[in-house]
Amino acid sequence: MTDTGTQGNASSRGRSANSTHSSPAAAQEQEGEKAYSGQQQQPQQQPQNVSFAYPYNNPYPFGVPPPAPPAMAPQELQLIAPPPQFRRFGNAAALGLITFGICTVQESMMQAGMSVGYGHGYGAMTAQSIAVAGIAQLFAGLWQIANGDTFEGAAFTSFGASWLAKGLGQVPGIGVIAFQAVESPDVVRKQNGIVGLAWSIWVFILLAGNVKSHVANIVLFFTLNMQLDFSCAGSWLDHERLTKAGGWFGFFCGLSAMYNAAAILLNEENFWFNLPVGNWYTPTPIEDEEAGVYA
Repeated sequence: MTDTGTQGNASSRGRSANSTHSSPAAAQEQEGEKAYSGQQQQPQQQPQNVSFAYPYNNPYPFGVPPPAPPAMAPQELQLIAPPPQFRRFGNAAALGLITFGICTVQESMMQAGMSVGYGHGYGAMTAQSIAVAGIAQLFAGLWQIANGDTFEGAAFTSFGASWLAKGLGQVPGIGVIAFQAVESPDVVRKQNGIVGLAWSIWVFILLAGNVKSHVANIVLFFTLNMQLDFSCAGSWLDHERLTKAGGWFGFFCGLSAMYNAAAILLNEENFWFNLPVGNWYTPTPIEDEEAGVYA
């Protein structure tokens, strides 16, 4: 009995000793579990000295924001005039030329003193200046701009507006005739000379832009420039012969405009042959270095 009790006491002391030796590890394990459970329950606090450029909370560790998406390059929009078969408008150059030519021939004959005498008959040009050489030529210029032809669009639109203003100036009550009637003839002449000088400069620019065109176009703008130059000088200096010379140049300018319109309308599709216009300039081909071809 004594031995048995002694062995039981020894075993109980051994268990207590073992439990005593294992208690530090168990305590450390329990502390680790508590720390882990605390981390799971409470969200991680962000550092106070880190600033983010994003409006949302950064879920990434170490306060590093996610990379920004790549910025898309802006798309450049380039407007190119469509080919002739896909254009909404047809070629309005013939309309602009014929309306300009008709009214220029009529006005120049009156300016040069043909048939009706010098300086008479301008009142009969009022309606045609507004409707034919004014509105019709103005719309022809706008159509050419829509077709991508900037040169002809600028020429037709500017001269259409000029003829429209000239016709409206002849209308009683709304024109400039009533205002010039109360002024001295010298002032009126110089006013008309200033207007002619500005248009002469503009036509010279158009002539310079046509030096590489065909001969018919060069003749048109050359005679038009001469008409404005002589008319401007005759009006400013009150010289009748200079003014009549400008009328003769305008007469041939109008005929040249009619011929250019006919050269556009009459071709091998609806006529026996193409009217010659005198293509004298052959442009030099320019090598495209990227494509390796000549354009």
